Amino acid sequence: MAGITFKIDDSGAVAKIRFLDKLVANPRPAYVAVGRVLVNRIRLCFRMGVDPWGSPWAALKFRRGQPLRDTGRLMASVVANPDDKGVTVGTNARQARLQHYGGTVVAGPGKTLAFPGPGGAMVFAKRVTIPGRPFMPLKRGQTVATLPAAWSVDVIRALRNYFTVTGKPG
Repeated sequence: MAGITFKIDDSGAVAKIRFLDKLVANPRPAYVAVGRVLVNRIRLCFRMGVDPWGSPWAALKFRRGQPLRDTGRLMASVVANPDDKGVTVGTNARQARLQHYGGTVVAGPGKTLAFPGPGGAMVFAKRVTIPGRPFMPLKRGQTVATLPAAWSVDVIRALRNYFTVTGKPG
């Protein structure tokens, strides 16, 4: 998966995951439940315009509306890929890394960047700085996510519900 991804590997939960692996002949459905919670939490960040820890994203400078929501493609591209060992959550959207971490886009030699500005007028620039608007529980340099406390509670709740509904002890 290109773009930006993260893999869940919470060292505090390793013993519980091993227990789940022994409990369930096929742990994939439990990881499906976990993936669903994480994708829903990420999409909630998009809807609310906040990072996973609750801090608001930087406001838009040149258009009305909410950051990262103009087409909905980035939000819709976030998916979970469960397997028998865990779940990977991510996006293959080209703009994901830049939007998540922020950065500067520089036009090539002899070129300019163009984008809609106030009132729909086109803005032309040689360089544009995009503020970071984190939508996944990753900080710069991390490849393993540290889930915010509320997200961890939701994951545990989803696992409990999964085992209650499937009739397996939990």
